[in-house]
Amino acid sequence: MKKVGIIGCGGIAHVHGWVLADMENAEIAALCDTDVTHAEKIAGAFAPGAAIVTDWESLLDADLDAVHICTPHVLHAPMATAFLEHGKAVFCEKPCAVNTEQFEALAAADRAHPGKLGICFQNRYNETTLLMDRLIADGRIGEVLGARGFVTWRRDADYYVAGPWRGKLETAGGGALINQSIHTLDLLLHYCGVPEQVKGSLATHHLPEQVKGAVATHCLPDLEVEDTVEAWMSFPDGKRACFYASNGYAKDAPVLIEIQGQQGRICMNGQEVTLYRDGTAPEHFLCEQEQGIGKDYWGCGHKACIRDFYRALDSGERYRNDLQGTAATFRTMMEIYREGRRDCG
Repeated sequence: MKKVGIIGCGGIAHVHGWVLADMENAEIAALCDTDVTHAEKIAGAFAPGAAIVTDWESLLDADLDAVHICTPHVLHAPMATAFLEHGKAVFCEKPCAVNTEQFEALAAADRAHPGKLGICFQNRYNETTLLMDRLIADGRIGEVLGARGFVTWRRDADYYVAGPWRGKLETAGGGALINQSIHTLDLLLHYCGVPEQVKGSLATHHLPEQVKGAVATHCLPDLEVEDTVEAWMSFPDGKRACFYASNGYAKDAPVLIEIQGQQGRICMNGQEVTLYRDGTAPEHFLCEQEQGIGKDYWGCGHKACIRDFYRALDSGERYRNDLQGTAATFRTMMEIYREGRRDCG
């Protein structure tokens, strides 16, 4: 039985708590948040016996086997680095870092303490993803030529008022890309590989209008993050990928990912997957995976993702979402930001 701590007890931490409470080989022993009421809510729902603290550093030497880091982005890498150096296993929410300097420090700690760090890319475990993997492996569309992904969600002033850190580059690292659509970028690379060329642009289309009232009433500082991002990527074997994400849509629409092959294509729209093969009628699949708690567009793979992390800890096998396995997504994201911010500057 592994004793586990959760650092940061906001919305996504409830998902982690829900998963951990249902596991036989893990026990939530500690909860940490600067606002004790947040920790108390998770304790009441999933861990009534957990210790509640407000200082995360007090848990560095605590009797814990692992910690889950669910804090604002800027704290992910420093906290993960510190806990690794204190012998704890770490399951970290995305992103693993907000800049290259943080990433390199975390990578050094990971090399010194191998096999203890996992990054939460739960959409790799979604039933839709696993189905597309099988269709491609079975040769249903032939060789993959490329992919495209679209994320069109809605984030207005209330989102940033509820968490002002989300609107600042220093604390969030960015907006629509690093916070909302990084999972879709990750899946595009899952199907295409590591890009050799990345082009991209950033924009703030709707946020200035949506938040100016909140800014004017001193509820919210000026926003620094993008609400829209687009990118084009090419790969050494000739594949191409197109990527678009915006927080300015009317609602949180299902994510769309399409994989183009030599003999057809696979289209995922939310929980639906459609196979289009040249000269044949489309095949439609509706993927039904156990729904968790929280927002449905977070994906439904948290349970499988977290369970697999603990399975790897117990078996000594490599975890697929370790730092090495997710580094290409981080580096590609940073390249899109470099491209976009250079053009903006």
